[in-house]
Amino acid sequence: MWAARLAIGLALTSSLALGHATLSLAQNVTPALGTTVDSLLAAGRQLSPTVRAAALETAAAAAKADAAGALDDPTLSANYQNYRSGSQNFNMTFIMLSQEFPLWGKRDLRHQAALADVDAARGRARAAEDELDEQIKLAYARYYVVTQAIAINQDIAKLARQMRGAATARYGQGSGDQIGAITALTEQTRAATDAAGLEEERASAIARINALLARPAGAALAKPMRLRPLPAVLPGIDVLLSRARASNPTLFASDADIRSAEAAQTLAGKAWLPGVTIGAGPITQTNAPTGVNAEVSINIPLQWAPKEAGEREAAARLGAAQQRFSATLAEIQGDLESALARLNASRRVETLLRTQLLPQYQAAFRSMLANYGQGHGDLTGVLDIEHRLHDTHLELLRTQTDQQTALAAIERLIGSDL
Repeated sequence: MWAARLAIGLALTSSLALGHATLSLAQNVTPALGTTVDSLLAAGRQLSPTVRAAALETAAAAAKADAAGALDDPTLSANYQNYRSGSQNFNMTFIMLSQEFPLWGKRDLRHQAALADVDAARGRARAAEDELDEQIKLAYARYYVVTQAIAINQDIAKLARQMRGAATARYGQGSGDQIGAITALTEQTRAATDAAGLEEERASAIARINALLARPAGAALAKPMRLRPLPAVLPGIDVLLSRARASNPTLFASDADIRSAEAAQTLAGKAWLPGVTIGAGPITQTNAPTGVNAEVSINIPLQWAPKEAGEREAAARLGAAQQRFSATLAEIQGDLESALARLNASRRVETLLRTQLLPQYQAAFRSMLANYGQGHGDLTGVLDIEHRLHDTHLELLRTQTDQQTALAAIERLIGSDL
């Protein structure tokens, strides 16, 4: 597996150079889907059913809020009376149109609660978008690395063929042994096997991206150009927490839930206050002019148990909303600290690997490989230093993967790009 591991490592170490070379061209051309992570993020906002469903939930909450403070439908009633006076019959018909009017600001409170529910729905919709963005960023990083590894693997396979040729030549000249030739052939075979595995992993990465974007299975993607750049200077945890409090959509939705619960609690307290119903209508009667009937009725809040239960329910819901906000804030703080520490640590490790360990192994590998090609040394030594080199590249791969994962997590938590 040394060829694949070296291929992946070399792909990652060359990613920044490739990104700088193609950046100026990409700025003036609309990127094809898959070329950059931004193209995938834009497609995700348009194609993802999860994002669309969250947007429809917001639209439903907004439609509900439009009618939250409206009056209930009026009531139309008719009353017919017949009575006899002496030898005459008299008929009277009462027609009444009545409307209930909630007082004490109850309608405004209902509207406030509904508007807060709209904000909560908007926050959940934004959270769904941010979660999708995080998954797309990670999937794109994997897609980029594997695609570059496939290209580099071709050079690795070529190097393996050269090593086999050199080992076979030395064996034929009597300066080498059969084990070295067999080992070289084994490494060449592994390079070919790893190439097939990388193709399979690339297909898996494309399938993951297509699933996130709700695209048809097997839909093609353009060749990726570059990994997402990391910020030159990372903000401190206090700055990140401040940005999270201001822009994190989950916190925004949780705060809206608190405002809705507060309005509901105030409304529950006003259930003890009476409402008024006003009605009016004509009176028609036999052998008499049409009259007018008007009434005012007030409901009397005598049923204490439902109102007390409503107040307890509203208070409990408000307390639960406040606790959820505190729990969400604490979770965000912990996740931010963890992601920031992981990003800082992986950057330090990458610097050490690139500036100290990797140059030494590269120089040793080139020297030993050249000596072996000139008939000096043995293949075992070349393979040993090569294994150390690819282990270093694998460590670089892990650090860069950690960086992309931590960066995506931080951006989701603060609700914007870093």
